[in-house]
Amino acid sequence: MAKGTYKVRKGDTLSAIARTNGITLKELMAVNPQITDPSLVKVNQIINLPDKVQAQANADQKQLSVDVNKRNVPVGSGGAIVDDGGSAISDAAAAAKETGIDVPGITAKPNPNLYSSTLPQDTFSKQQLAARFSIAAAILDQDPSLVEALNKILGMSADGKTKVGPVITDPKLQEAILKETDYFKKHTDDWRTYQFYKDSNPETYKADLKLNAEAIIRKWYAVGITIDPTTAIELAEKTMMKSATVDGVVVNYNQSYFDKLMAASIDFSKKQILPNGKIVYDLGGKIETIAKSLYQAAWDYGYQATVSNKGFSSWLENNVRGLIAGTVNPEDVDDELVNRARSLYPGLTDQLNRGQTLREAADPWINAIANELEEDPRSFDLNDNMLYMAINSQDEKGNIAPMNLYQAKVMARKSPKWQYTGRAKEEYTNIGQKILQDFGFLG
Repeated sequence: MAKGTYKVRKGDTLSAIARTNGITLKELMAVNPQITDPSLVKVNQIINLPDKVQAQANADQKQLSVDVNKRNVPVGSGGAIVDDGGSAISDAAAAAKETGIDVPGITAKPNPNLYSSTLPQDTFSKQQLAARFSIAAAILDQDPSLVEALNKILGMSADGKTKVGPVITDPKLQEAILKETDYFKKHTDDWRTYQFYKDSNPETYKADLKLNAEAIIRKWYAVGITIDPTTAIELAEKTMMKSATVDGVVVNYNQSYFDKLMAASIDFSKKQILPNGKIVYDLGGKIETIAKSLYQAAWDYGYQATVSNKGFSSWLENNVRGLIAGTVNPEDVDDELVNRARSLYPGLTDQLNRGQTLREAADPWINAIANELEEDPRSFDLNDNMLYMAINSQDEKGNIAPMNLYQAKVMARKSPKWQYTGRAKEEYTNIGQKILQDFGFLG
């Protein structure tokens, strides 16, 4: 029958509470059937006290002290750490002085009283430490530096066979010891959490891995890239891992990482021939949309948009990859094309500066020349030599002064192309008839 209650405080364990109140752990457990694991208690948890308890149930229990002779509870008598978010650095320093553990930044001298065989020691299992610091059970006994550190925390010799000191219950001191191991230096917090989850929840892990892999396959397909299931699983693992140390460098598996990986996976080897004879890339998904916009922009600014043009091919591939990876901005592509157009047609600089494309700025001269040559203005090549001469014409002083449209038409009529137009043939016919008439051959 329970007489009173006690609220658990920082540093408390069931065995320590029992000793403080003059009872055994078995007697305390008997009135607390809700507690199934005597090594796990939490801050503010209410503990029932039996009738035989003489002290006040809610009396303040003293915290662990540096001086072993001034406390009620022996060092190392505490079971599992009460998880209250960790102790202060000063607590870690105090624990170091008590135990004699060599921790970087903390000078400690052993207290011989702590190693007396008369002091009872509760156990603190490796499994509990592993769970607290996200160390997978499968890894726990495979890393020598990790095993040695955990034995040190448990007050054991390096080989784990001999009790040499008390259990270190201060979480800050525990963490300081573990972070000096090769295991912690080689792996990120994300990686350790991932490995612990993978090892401790295998079925849930497999289900999550499958869902993530399927999501990656769909996402990449929408972009225009087909990946095999094995690759998708590898990427899904990295997604769940978040970060890892690779060749001594921490790699963050974030969106930027996957975007760059996706960009590097684009296959530009497939090509197709358009009805107009131009050779273009055979792409799909988002990549195809981006490529089409680049083709159009190149055409509007006078870039010969065909893969037979090696310069254009390199420009398009680099920009498609850059736009997918997020390393290139659309504005950068526009600025590059505008600057190229200014260099090609300095006579249209003002129009280009006002935001017109090269094709829009050159439209009056394109129409004048194309009409004379009976060509479609929409398919007129901006790299045509006559257009270049018409727009970049110079005056007597050497200044760029585009021809007026009449001059452009006259120049077009002087081109060898003009003689193959229907108008040229008609004029030639009329001239021939006039000559025959003049010589009396025609009535």
